[in-house]
Amino acid sequence: MKKFFILKWYGPFQPEEVQDWESSQKTTFNLYLIGGKKKYSKKKIHYYIGKAERRLLSDRLNDKNHHINDFSCVNEIWIGTVINKKATHKDILLLENMLTSYFDAEGELLNVINKKLPEESIYLINEWIHYKHNSECLRLSKTSIGNLMPDVIVYKKDDSSNEYKLFISNKLKATK
Repeated sequence: MKKFFILKWYGPFQPEEVQDWESSQKTTFNLYLIGGKKKYSKKKIHYYIGKAERRLLSDRLNDKNHHINDFSCVNEIWIGTVINKKATHKDILLLENMLTSYFDAEGELLNVINKKLPEESIYLINEWIHYKHNSECLRLSKTSIGNLMPDVIVYKKDDSSNEYKLFISNKLKATK
């Protein structure tokens, strides 16, 4: 069965900005992305992808054993919600798995699980929204996870070879 998701990502936040903004929203946020410098790292940017489906993300980030504590400096946090349907727990796990498995090959990912691509077809569109302006983010830094993560990720079974293949489109551009 093919799964289709549209994820709307809001950011880039600093850790102290997340709670006030998130609590003012009527949306439930399902996933989050963190980018920053790992402890004892001078220049290299590391990333973490997680799910937050049972409580506020800001509560999750305050957990004593959360991976945000592996960062000496957090450059940005993005929080995402599925906008085209009510996402189930299984959907969120599938999306987290899809994002971590894709991004593991592309960047310095701190996640230690979910690095194997799922065994079902998934179509994912990512939208990047600046939380202060509530408009599309047009300029992101080179190291921003919003710039590194493709706008479209398709992972589907090729009928001729019976193998799964990954397709991406980095940044979608408007036509005139």
